[in-house]
Amino acid sequence: METYNNTICISTFLLIRSEDNPNGLMSRNNYDYYIRRDKLRTVRPGGGEGNHSLIAFDSLPPKYKKMAKERFGDPKVEAEKAGLLKNIEIKSEAVNYFKTHIIEYEDGREERLPDEVQELYVNNAAVLDALKLAWDKHVIASRSKSKRPLTGEFWKNAADATQRLLAEKKVIHDLPKNPRRLQTKLQDYIKEGYECLISKRWANTYSLKITETAGDWLVARFSARVPEIVTLEQLHAEYNLKADSKGWKKVKSSKAIRDFLYRPEVEERWYAARYGELEYKEKYGRQHRRKQLTCRDTIWYSDGTKLNYYYQDENGKTRTCNVYEVIDAYSECFLGYHISDSEDYEAQYFAFKMALQTSGYKPYELKYDNQGGHKKLESSDLLKNLARHAITTAPYNGKSKTIESAFYRFQAQFLHKDWFFTGQNITAKKKESRGNEEFILANQKNLPTLDEIKAVYAKRREEWNNAPHPKTKIARCEMYRTSANEETQAIDWLDIISIFGITTKNPATYRASGIEIQVKINGKSQKFAFEVLNAEGMPDMDFYRKNIGRKLYTRYCPDDMSIISLYEKDATGAMRFVTMAQTFIEIEGAMQNQTSEDLSFIRQIENANKRMRIDSERERNELLATHNMHPNQYGLKVAPLKGVNTSKAKKGKIDIGELQKEVSNMTVLEEQKKAEKRAIKKAEKQRAKEKLSEQEDFYKSRKALLQASMN
Repeated sequence: METYNNTICISTFLLIRSEDNPNGLMSRNNYDYYIRRDKLRTVRPGGGEGNHSLIAFDSLPPKYKKMAKERFGDPKVEAEKAGLLKNIEIKSEAVNYFKTHIIEYEDGREERLPDEVQELYVNNAAVLDALKLAWDKHVIASRSKSKRPLTGEFWKNAADATQRLLAEKKVIHDLPKNPRRLQTKLQDYIKEGYECLISKRWANTYSLKITETAGDWLVARFSARVPEIVTLEQLHAEYNLKADSKGWKKVKSSKAIRDFLYRPEVEERWYAARYGELEYKEKYGRQHRRKQLTCRDTIWYSDGTKLNYYYQDENGKTRTCNVYEVIDAYSECFLGYHISDSEDYEAQYFAFKMALQTSGYKPYELKYDNQGGHKKLESSDLLKNLARHAITTAPYNGKSKTIESAFYRFQAQFLHKDWFFTGQNITAKKKESRGNEEFILANQKNLPTLDEIKAVYAKRREEWNNAPHPKTKIARCEMYRTSANEETQAIDWLDIISIFGITTKNPATYRASGIEIQVKINGKSQKFAFEVLNAEGMPDMDFYRKNIGRKLYTRYCPDDMSIISLYEKDATGAMRFVTMAQTFIEIEGAMQNQTSEDLSFIRQIENANKRMRIDSERERNELLATHNMHPNQYGLKVAPLKGVNTSKAKKGKIDIGELQKEVSNMTVLEEQKKAEKRAIKKAEKQRAKEKLSEQEDFYKSRKALLQASMN
């Protein structure tokens, strides 16, 4: 819709349904009918291509007025808006004027208007030009009807139209909302031109009063922490007190002082002194924009923080603890953690170990803060062996650590669910970020124990890892699991011990009873015995044979003493890896407690020892014979091996197959032998009993015969 000769109109193109406009309000036949009966008033006849007739909106039948309002909106509002928009034009002279406008200062400095201010003033000029054109048309139309222009109504409609342009973001301007002030603004614009659109704020009249010397004093005084810290109002008062003696011009309000101090080039001078150097660094230090990571294990972040749960210790006291977390930056997946009273070496040690075991790969880059525990890790080369690049994060730079942002969201979204939540960091401002201290105090006796806290925390970590990543909407653990990094190294148990193991200070001797070390576990000194096993899980007799008496260093993990690594120090002092050793296999000492597995193991070791002795004897004899030193070569005999059937061994009857068969049949044979012995003993007892009975019968018969003869 549009306004023509001060009449709101609708074009026949929008009014009549046709192939070009199937959504028209009425059919062609209805339109012709209303025209013939003068029901529709034509304001402007059509003519030429695309120049459609205009029909007065007020002449439409009620039915079609309603349809038009529903489809196109209020015609009066839309017409005013469309008419105003139609006449808004950005003029090049306005653009050039504001672009080249220069603000000159008394101290010789010059400034141009900021780009956004230039754009705002150009838009103001374009809207005012359109309003002037609309006002002129309104005056002409009123005179043609011999009427006085309706000033009040016009400016009310004009103010509404300009504000609708702003609300709908058609044209961004800051012209007055009040109709009277808008009229005054247009009058000033007609008289003064573009100059009247420049705010006094940008005229900077106060800057002409504040000289360079006065400005330096203002910056220094606003920065000073002694003898007193001043507010802007206090600074304004002090400035005016000094103005006469210093030859400065006084300023009327503290706003002039504020506007001067908060100019960007001036604010930078006092910001650090007023708010602290770290705040200055956050505001003025250039921040990097990093590209999104593309795969897992590119960067791991680690950090310790307060675990935001209250718990009740064994003495009934309310306490909190710390947690040390390791996170994959790509997926935000929590990989490893450890809960303890403080962020120390032990917490970092176990968190990194869990992360490496969870991942199965070393990270390409590890970032950590420079806490005391890390210094101990660095001195032990743990961090250097853990990742290709281990780098400390910049201190006091929270934005550089992904883990701080992730843990903040973890606290807010997951830890916050539990009633014993302490609240987030002290700097958190939202009420939802705080714990309900009153409720917690009322339920102190119901607080969970530390073990219960650990279980709850493990559950919340699992929920976090299974929750969707905010950018990919894929579960964090799924992102991590399905990703691969070709630049990272897979690890095995030897790597775990190499990285996290503790090397004994002194070597231990490998003996026939294995190798024994004494270490402190949880503050208690304990002894552990180990031996080298073969692929079948049996003692490696070849290693025994070649290493009995050798002194070896051991490397162990305190939290898993089931396996260790053995090292030998070479001439240069470097540690050379030898092999892995496992817990020494023990058997029951008393025969009555021995199981069939114990008996089987004993027999296998017995045969293995015999085989070792036979092999050693054979190799020794061959070596002596090679060098013409064998006793047989001098007519002497070699003493036979005691307890070993060497003839059977020479025939190859003592082999693995025979041993396995003997072991498998051993239990059955022994049971059979025991049963036979029991049967023999039982038979012997029965025979002795029968013999005794026969003797008693004999003596009884003899006694009876003797008595008969005497009678």
